[in-house]
Amino acid sequence: MKLGVLHISDIHIKNSTDKVLNVGSSIAKACYATAHQSDSFVIMVTGDIAFSCRKEEYTLAENFFGKIKKEIEAEIGREIDVFLAPGNHDCALKPENEGRTIIIEQIVKDPTKANSKSLVDDCTSVQNEFFKFQDRISTLAPVYSDKLWNEYELNVSGSVVRVSSLNAAWMSRLPEPQGQLVFPIGNYYELLESPCNLRVSLIHHPLNWYCQSSYHPLKKALRTHCNAILSGHEHSSASEEVVDTSIGNVLIFEGAALQPHGSDFDPRFSCLLFDTDENIVFEKRFKAGSTNPIEIEELQHALKKSGGCARNSQKISHAFIEFLSDAGGNFTHESKEKIVAEDVFLYPELEDVNAEPDKKYIYADQLINNWEALGKALVLGDEESGKTFLLKRAFFDIHSQGGLPIYIKASELSSVGTRELDRKIVQIANSQYENGSEVIYSDRIKKVALVDDLDRVSGGSKNQAKLIEYLIEIFGAVIITASSRYQLNEYIDSSASEALSDFDNLKIRPFGHLMRHNLIRKWCLLGGLNTKSELDKKVHDVERILGVILGKNLVPSKPIYLLILLQSCAHEQQAELQNSSFSQYYEYLIVKSLKEADFRMDHLNEMFNYLSNLAWFFKGRNATELGRESIREFNKKFCEEYATVEFDSRLLLLQRAKILKQDDDLFSFSYPYVYFLFVGKYLAANLYKDSIKELVGGYCKELYRKENANCVMFLTHHGNNPWVIDQISEVLNGCFFHHKPIEFNGDIASISALVNTTAQIVIEDINDRDVERNQLNSRRAADVSESREDPEPLRSSTLSSGEADSVLSFSSNINLMIKTSEILGHITKNYYGSLERSRKASYLEQIFDGSLRSLKAIFEEIVDQPDAFVSELERMLKERKPDLTASESKETAKKMAFQVLGMICTGFVSRVGQVVSSEKIREDISSLVSAKSSNAYRLIEIASCLVHPGHIPFEAIEKLAKDTISNNFAFMILQSLVFYHLHMFHTKDKDKQRLAASVKIGMSQSRSIDVATSKGKMLR
Repeated sequence: MKLGVLHISDIHIKNSTDKVLNVGSSIAKACYATAHQSDSFVIMVTGDIAFSCRKEEYTLAENFFGKIKKEIEAEIGREIDVFLAPGNHDCALKPENEGRTIIIEQIVKDPTKANSKSLVDDCTSVQNEFFKFQDRISTLAPVYSDKLWNEYELNVSGSVVRVSSLNAAWMSRLPEPQGQLVFPIGNYYELLESPCNLRVSLIHHPLNWYCQSSYHPLKKALRTHCNAILSGHEHSSASEEVVDTSIGNVLIFEGAALQPHGSDFDPRFSCLLFDTDENIVFEKRFKAGSTNPIEIEELQHALKKSGGCARNSQKISHAFIEFLSDAGGNFTHESKEKIVAEDVFLYPELEDVNAEPDKKYIYADQLINNWEALGKALVLGDEESGKTFLLKRAFFDIHSQGGLPIYIKASELSSVGTRELDRKIVQIANSQYENGSEVIYSDRIKKVALVDDLDRVSGGSKNQAKLIEYLIEIFGAVIITASSRYQLNEYIDSSASEALSDFDNLKIRPFGHLMRHNLIRKWCLLGGLNTKSELDKKVHDVERILGVILGKNLVPSKPIYLLILLQSCAHEQQAELQNSSFSQYYEYLIVKSLKEADFRMDHLNEMFNYLSNLAWFFKGRNATELGRESIREFNKKFCEEYATVEFDSRLLLLQRAKILKQDDDLFSFSYPYVYFLFVGKYLAANLYKDSIKELVGGYCKELYRKENANCVMFLTHHGNNPWVIDQISEVLNGCFFHHKPIEFNGDIASISALVNTTAQIVIEDINDRDVERNQLNSRRAADVSESREDPEPLRSSTLSSGEADSVLSFSSNINLMIKTSEILGHITKNYYGSLERSRKASYLEQIFDGSLRSLKAIFEEIVDQPDAFVSELERMLKERKPDLTASESKETAKKMAFQVLGMICTGFVSRVGQVVSSEKIREDISSLVSAKSSNAYRLIEIASCLVHPGHIPFEAIEKLAKDTISNNFAFMILQSLVFYHLHMFHTKDKDKQRLAASVKIGMSQSRSIDVATSKGKMLR
């Protein structure tokens, strides 16, 4: 079966002088080829037909569509149908109906009021002229119709096609506030579940315009049951396949405006051909000309079956839905009073213990959404790794796919005898479903046991084995979670080991950069963000803060900690941070843990002092673990010097609060951030002592050591002591002090001479999907990089003088420069409001020069003797490619040398740009760069803007490009920075074109229609 579709949107017809009324024949001609190929052809319009819902506008629209319809019918010799969905312009919103506005505000506060027919009638009264027009132009009677939904059914060559038209504009207002539309999708599940071979839904507003109570169920319902969703409103053409393994795949087609607002008449539309035999959709995008259409591009999409059912006939009980929806904490968001599980849940990555290396890692949704074939799985995870959260989401998703999951908390099983378990399962089913008996007596293959914390079953491993055997007998699939300490061979006896021998053995992996990015993105999407550029900036800002706070394993990379920190960011603490430090975030975590352990907050000052001294006691003994008696000795000393503390109760409290942990009779700080926060606090409080100053000075000299870097970093979190900052800056000044900073002026002429001219680069236009894929790939690369542990360098005190000089003059000196500049950068940004401008300028100059001196040291021999470097590359090329002529190998070697050196320099420049990147000190950076004549300084200033989304310094880029047009090497670095920004961040089309043109990057026009207006891409 082949269904052809003319998709038109956003026509905004005002009066008879509208230019769009003259392009009807052009649009009809564009449809001829598709219409001839199809078994049936239809017109689908996704809203904003009129400009202000006036009768005269719809009369013009009727003539316009009549002409298109008549010409296509004459061409193909058969009738065609027209389907409409109203937009916000298809509402008569002037003058304002105050009663309607009050009703809408009530519905926004209580979305259940959308189920009231009388309130819906009141709200849709502004659409009366649209409804009359719809009745006149529609040739096919709907199988169901009300004010919010029209359902149509077509029989096309023996196949059933369903068209669902949604009235998303029924609550539209002026102005239209994003995120406040309500749609009672629950009233239409039966229509969506009607069997068909192809289902297409029409809706004007994309999903990002709906309030959260409607967004998730509406998204799930449409994406579950529809093969394609056609929308409008954004005025730009876009199409994508949304892949969701839990509910299936759906194609989304956003229609461009046929008559956009403004003076530029740029009429865009598209033709679609749905081929269900070949499972393909062909999309042709057009611009309507005065007589003939102009084809912009042709795309091809895979047409896949919809996921099936958005609801299960066995309904989950209301009380259990509340349990499943609980986010695991009382989280709030600035745009949402209460966070539920779906708002923040991400399926974690799992490691298959027994799999081959190339199949070792999978995401848990692949496991859950293949539950029918899964059989049995054991999922191990640390405490707070999200095991329970995983099973709760699995319950929802398995249920939505027609399965009958039962969640079993192993610790609540008092007995594992068969009869007792039978009774317990019945009890659980009745509590989790409205009709538990239907679940109990359903086919075994449909039932799934989700068992939480197997290792907490009373009676030990033999009872665990009995439970496993019972579950395998009763349920078609069994998914069990247990602690990561639950090792099959080491901690359980042979009976349990045998019972679990057929289970897939999986482990929950920590949240790395990629998962953290996805969670932050999901969190930010809860807010009122309109464009993808805004989302990029918000995500980047939060990601940068959390990246510093989490450090390298300082804070556990677990969802619960990330959510706590995200919430603290949402509480406007980010603004406070700019005038203080990161210490408040760590203290936020610790105070929360103490509150949960029932600690009295009026004793917080004493507790923090106790922990500061305890951390220093550990450090003084150079120990990560201490025995009970050693800590008792500390406690006694603290009581003598400060205040009386009862030892045993304090030790228990610190364990309950997860500040200390116990392993046998040894105690240690639970997490590195707790230890270093209080070491830093102790150092800050005792910096007046010469002995402490001497220690801090020593730490600063060896910041390439992780322990020292953390101590100094946390010390600076507690204040901007000038003496400490001077110690850090002095060390940075000493890095490669024999070398002058590279300037990328005449000092790299020999490198620039390796190529004859600056390169003209041509790249394909970058669309949203490219950018998002690049963002994810960069996080994956960061995860891989971080998984490689760098060896800790030797202490300089353990080396002879010659050895120390040798080691520190190379890798350790580079590491020292990097770590020192990072810490100095954090200080400059965090305390921008309390540091004098002269000091900020000095610190920024030291950060710039430290990296530029290191580059000079690396390149010194190459700059002096580039031919030697080229000759070595030429020798390597000849060994690998002996067929190259001498001139070919020499030219290739020169280009390779140029590119390799360029990559190194771009990396250093980008890193410095990242270190100093902050809107708060942009003015200080600009003043410093203006006072210099160094291209290197100008490149770093530009990099500080281009390594993150947001502000693009066009004038600075264009001026530097002009000034370096004959400086091939400096120009190539500038090109690389622009190339990075274009590929990593969403950019407005006009900005993208200007940015690329400024550095001789050509943009292929094959996807130039990607954005049809000057607006940023809107969120879907």
